[in-house]
Amino acid sequence: MSILVIFCAIVFMYLLVVKPELIAILFFTITIADINFELGGLPMNIRAAIGLALFGRTLLIPNGENHPPFFSDPGMKAIVIFIAYTMLITAMYDLFDQQFIKQTGLTLIAVYTAWFYFFKRGNLSLLRISLIISGLICFADLLYTYMVAGDFPVQRVFLVLMKVPTEYDEMGNVLEIYNHNFFGQICGMCFIFLFNEFINKRIQNKFTLLLLPIMGLGVLMSTSRSTLLATIVISLILLARELRHHSRAKRVYNILGLLVVAVFMALFVFTFMQDTLHLSKDFVDNITNRLIDEPIQVLNKALGKNYNASELGAMDWREEAAAVAWDKFLRLNFVEQMFGIGTGGFLARHLGHLDLNPHNGPLLLMIQSGIVGLLYYFIFLGVVLRQSFKAPDVSSCALVTIFVLIFCIGQNEELTSYSTLIFVATLIAESRMRDFQTAAEPDPETGGSIHPVTTA
Repeated sequence: MSILVIFCAIVFMYLLVVKPELIAILFFTITIADINFELGGLPMNIRAAIGLALFGRTLLIPNGENHPPFFSDPGMKAIVIFIAYTMLITAMYDLFDQQFIKQTGLTLIAVYTAWFYFFKRGNLSLLRISLIISGLICFADLLYTYMVAGDFPVQRVFLVLMKVPTEYDEMGNVLEIYNHNFFGQICGMCFIFLFNEFINKRIQNKFTLLLLPIMGLGVLMSTSRSTLLATIVISLILLARELRHHSRAKRVYNILGLLVVAVFMALFVFTFMQDTLHLSKDFVDNITNRLIDEPIQVLNKALGKNYNASELGAMDWREEAAAVAWDKFLRLNFVEQMFGIGTGGFLARHLGHLDLNPHNGPLLLMIQSGIVGLLYYFIFLGVVLRQSFKAPDVSSCALVTIFVLIFCIGQNEELTSYSTLIFVATLIAESRMRDFQTAAEPDPETGGSIHPVTTA
């Protein structure tokens, strides 16, 4: 085992020096797919070690490779200011522990390296590859869970391959449970990203056409209603946008046909899984209930029609959890309402229904970062998205960001997670590069640049 670790370390160092882009793909993948573990002999986990190594490599820029300064863009400054703000508020309430320091440091590294390697390649190729691999990993985890465990929570393949033992608390409960909504989120993000790239003809590889139904199936297998809602809404917006151009109508019909095939393929695979893998009736009923029965009952309740309260399940529970959290927010003093109670403060004070997070991302952000933090973050995202929409084609990173905004309505900390900020940082870099290219366009009268371009 030690020989294998030494060999992997040598290969890693070689690639870090010669092909740092491959290490960037590795780092973005394990960050987006939430893969992390302790490696014997290292004082930190594997994700932190790779992130620090990659960050150190970016400081050794060879001659001739020019990149704009990280702090030259107001968007990047805004991210750092927000992170510094959350650090200050968290420290004020004595929540500034070692885990929070690690998360904050890794967030800054993820943001910086996403910015850096976008400019190094000049496109989204590294992030696209990382997201595809992450989507396939999460799909494999769901498939393995269906085939082996036959029930949630999701079993992670990398933990099985590494033979990592399951850890339990004093009550016999599993310490780390992977929520199935996360796997649906990553598959949904990958689906939207590739769907937009395909529509705008930015990738021609037919492999992408195969990935779309696979990622769509992953969304269904996760039974995540938040993911399904975000995927459907953004897909319909993309299709409606295409129909505005008569020249693209035929392409839209082809895409619709592809989606229909994907749906039938998903139904076929579900039927195949139930019959072939001998899934328990309770598990299949739970899937049907989450994807069909619960949403219908919630819709009936919202419309004032008769509904079956026993079938509201988790969706009704989320409504109650958010209501409890909102009530607790109103009971905070004025200073805490304005500036928040710090990251992790919601659980530390046991404010949640059943001692859990409120399952409403904006509400959780407001409680922990205050009204000031919530407004700052959403105004910042609004400015970044507005800037990106000035481009002729919609950015795939912008759509992933909007996907997260919809997804987090029924979730928790995804708004400010590592993976979200990676896409936001890349989105800012896209807009900055577009400004550079515009500034470098030749003046029709003089033949020189209209504006000088400054890089570091």
